[in-house]
Amino acid sequence: MSESCKTLFLLVESSIERIPKELWTHPAVKADCKRRHRSPSKILLYTPIHYTAMIDNNIPPQKRGRPDILHRTLLILLDSPINKSGLLDIYIHTINDLIIWVNPIVRLPLDYYRFEGLIIQLLEKGRVPPEGSDIFLKILYGCSLKDLVKDRLVFLLTEKGERINRDILSKLIGNVIILGAFQEGDYRSDILELADYKISVSPYTHHASTVAGIITTLMSQYLSII
Repeated sequence: MSESCKTLFLLVESSIERIPKELWTHPAVKADCKRRHRSPSKILLYTPIHYTAMIDNNIPPQKRGRPDILHRTLLILLDSPINKSGLLDIYIHTINDLIIWVNPIVRLPLDYYRFEGLIIQLLEKGRVPPEGSDIFLKILYGCSLKDLVKDRLVFLLTEKGERINRDILSKLIGNVIILGAFQEGDYRSDILELADYKISVSPYTHHASTVAGIITTLMSQYLSII
């Protein structure tokens, strides 16, 4: 399959980060570590559990502490007909500006906590698994968003965008789709500047995973995959 035929799907501002050291002594974090028998360095910041620690330390929850959003959205993308047909390249951008390549054939665990273990390993070793010829997740050190989308049209998904139609669908193929993997708020200004087009899939506000499911289904139908 020619790379030029594949659509690059980029999940941006994903909040995958280990618990910051300034939170390690907070009661909410200590209780979580005790319950799970883990060091805080082996746990991802997760708002549903660490909310009080974040608020007490002035860490805004809008774009941090929701790795579950990335997890759910990745499961949808990887299981989509267009990905299974070999027509999707999936990348992750984190709030700390890491770029992560996702092997399209990887089978991520459905359980969040097992997914968390993979991400911790990725952050520590730079790849999953840490050794061997097979690579399922890999940090692309030195790669930027601009490097990734270079020479392609960029379509940014937002409820403020133009409603997707057949003409837009035809242009998506082989280009770049950007979707925010965060809870609320707008994209960073530098990400907005990458967009050639702003598009939407619905008049309603949806979870990122729902948006991913809608647009990959529309693309699969357009390409007569389903």
